[in-house]
Amino acid sequence: MRKAYHIVVAIFLMVLLLGFSTEARACTIWASTGDTVKGGGTIIAKNRDNVSSLYTGLRLVFPAAGFRFFGILDTRADWYVVAAINEKGLVVVNASANSVPARKRRIATEDLTERILAAFDSVEALLDRKALFEKTHPALYIVADAKKIMSVEVAPGGRVSSHVKENGALALTNHFIDENISDANERMSRQSLLRLKRINALLDRPGGRPHTFEEFISMAYDEDGGSAAAVMRKEKKGSKIRTLATWVVRLVPGRSPELYVGLFNSEEKQRTYRVSIDSDFWDLVPRENPQERSNLNGQTDTRKKDILRVPGSRKDLFRVPDYDFRVRNP
Repeated sequence: MRKAYHIVVAIFLMVLLLGFSTEARACTIWASTGDTVKGGGTIIAKNRDNVSSLYTGLRLVFPAAGFRFFGILDTRADWYVVAAINEKGLVVVNASANSVPARKRRIATEDLTERILAAFDSVEALLDRKALFEKTHPALYIVADAKKIMSVEVAPGGRVSSHVKENGALALTNHFIDENISDANERMSRQSLLRLKRINALLDRPGGRPHTFEEFISMAYDEDGGSAAAVMRKEKKGSKIRTLATWVVRLVPGRSPELYVGLFNSEEKQRTYRVSIDSDFWDLVPRENPQERSNLNGQTDTRKKDILRVPGSRKDLFRVPDYDFRVRNP
């Protein structure tokens, strides 16, 4: 009888392990636009979750051809673009499709986020080129401008599902939610399911009350009592995964985008920034200036500059009262 019991328990554990992923590397991305945003426009956000050994930096990027963009990049993972805004006001955030085994995800030949930012000025323009996503690796994206938001879910085999909204909100974590490609979820993460439920609950405003920029920032710091559903993840016993960065952008037609960034690198004090992305911002580092070179995808002419380390840039970029510069220590 005891032997039979042990066999049943072993089978149950195997089902759990096969059916749910223990992979916790994750991100949460969400957005709102139109009549669900107070004052109109769009708000888009991302929390980047990964191991503490990775380093997230702010960089102004000068593609060899195309639009400049500013964002958070993983400086220890081939300058991978985590989230960014280009000079035309297009924002892209991404998340790993961890419901797909790693061997099927590591097939990318380029950083598609970087390509979109360099080549497109609006969601509408990208709609005509959605075939781009069919040739990339499995991943999840939200693309936004001041008038529209678009979610894109890329499954193995070039299967793509996309949804565009001019009014409303949407969110993604680390698994496919569109029923047309949900069969591509080979292993489900409990944390991904719980975080998706949590962020959707936060987006569901009482009485349909529209979202504000400050509320989106607050959502990014939501710990939900320290539960596995927390949007802001803390390192816990048995897991080294935590939130490394927060990125929130407010886009309004005819106005300069407003950006909030939180960097939580383990090697330095927590840093937070709020800045208006206006013409002075983009002109802070002229295109003709010598820049730090990157070997991203072998493109040695792609220039990336940490504008926060340019002499005098902190004073120029975050000058008061035009800009609000805040550094909050842990």
